Amino acid sequence: MKPLIIICTLLLFPALSRAQSKTQVWTPSDRQYLLSGLETSQSHFLQEVEGLTQEQIHFKPDSSQWSIAEVMEHLGIYEELLYWDLLNNQYTEERPDLVSAVKGIDSIMIEYATDPNKGQAPLIAKPMGRFKEKADLVHFFTLLRKEVIQLVQDTKADFRLHFIFRPPDWGVWHIRDLHQYTLLWIAHTERHLNQIRRIKSNPRFPK
Repeated sequence: MKPLIIICTLLLFPALSRAQSKTQVWTPSDRQYLLSGLETSQSHFLQEVEGLTQEQIHFKPDSSQWSIAEVMEHLGIYEELLYWDLLNNQYTEERPDLVSAVKGIDSIMIEYATDPNKGQAPLIAKPMGRFKEKADLVHFFTLLRKEVIQLVQDTKADFRLHFIFRPPDWGVWHIRDLHQYTLLWIAHTERHLNQIRRIKSNPRFPK
């Protein structure tokens, strides 16, 4: 019996050593940075829409621009997309071979908040007017943001070893780790809060 125990121990030892020596690339400070960004941008969202009337949230600067209500719906849609992307991709195969390929692009994700280039929302993220009441729009966004925060807080996955892939012609957006992907959506929230501020500053904005 003793020889069998010894053999099993010897067979298990290399696997245990590898598990113990594995370095976590995504640090506790990385996780906290995302949590702070998610919570702060949510707070900014609530501050920007606080006190707005139905007339104000449905005001459009012109026929080609979104109303505040449409911006809010768009943000809720993207929050749902972020949640599902993180939820599913945390279970993909770890790719340490890609870590060096995306090193240094965190700042590009963060800078998206103030990127002057106007983007075009994909069909799936365009507002459809599903919510007329401000309370429903706020609930739509905050419900999903709460789930994202909980996921980032509780996940056992290393967000630096799991990746999001897009077409090769997307350049720097082609491959991003889950940490960078979350940074982008924090920046995306702030980007559209700037849009809300511009709408509120319009001379024709209802008083």
